[in-house]
Amino acid sequence: MLTLYFYTNLMLIILSAYIEYILGKYSWERYVYYSEKIVKLVNSCGTKVVVDGLEELKKLNLPVIFVSNHMSSLETLIFAAIIGKFLKFTYVVKKSLLYYPFLGRLIKFVNPIAVSRKEPKKDYFFVVKQAKRLFFQKVSLVIFPQATRSKKIDEDKFSSLAIKLAKKFKLNIVPICVKTDFLSVGKIIKDIGRIYSQNDVRIKIFPQIKFEEINKETNKKIIELFKSTLLQWGVYC
Repeated sequence: MLTLYFYTNLMLIILSAYIEYILGKYSWERYVYYSEKIVKLVNSCGTKVVVDGLEELKKLNLPVIFVSNHMSSLETLIFAAIIGKFLKFTYVVKKSLLYYPFLGRLIKFVNPIAVSRKEPKKDYFFVVKQAKRLFFQKVSLVIFPQATRSKKIDEDKFSSLAIKLAKKFKLNIVPICVKTDFLSVGKIIKDIGRIYSQNDVRIKIFPQIKFEEINKETNKKIIELFKSTLLQWGVYC
């Protein structure tokens, strides 16, 4: 019943935002507002949402590149409530997300960099081109190096895209570790999984890594940082 309650109310939030979008009343502030409503929805399921390191967002020289593990779709729904109050940002996403009913239009609103994931080399040059435009506008970028949602951190699938972009554009990297197994990956429909209200949502924002300090070991250090943090939260990966 809790799963039904969550998805019913989530859909109502998305529909409300979509109607505002169609009427031309949607804005960045409203994007943040609806993201906050989703956080409250999670809370109403009896689940805590704990965020550490918000003070780090006040220290940033914008734009920056956020690097986050990708445990569920929840982080993409609530990041605006956490980061969006401090700065504007967007995501690197798979192109198919733009065609989701209702939600696709809202994703387009934040001007994401949408890639096919079929031709890595072509995707990379496309990301570089689009990122240059975004960074010029002082818009930060969120990258999920794992691409696919998973509780485990797989080093072999942990892309170095963020490292390459940071070095190319001389930008700082901000690691964000998330524990969002409140929302599971669905067995039949990947985006609709069971709700586990006993699993608190944890988000930790780490101090920025200056671009001058970024080297070939940085990706490995971020992986170890995420693994040790998840272990502290009781997630074995």
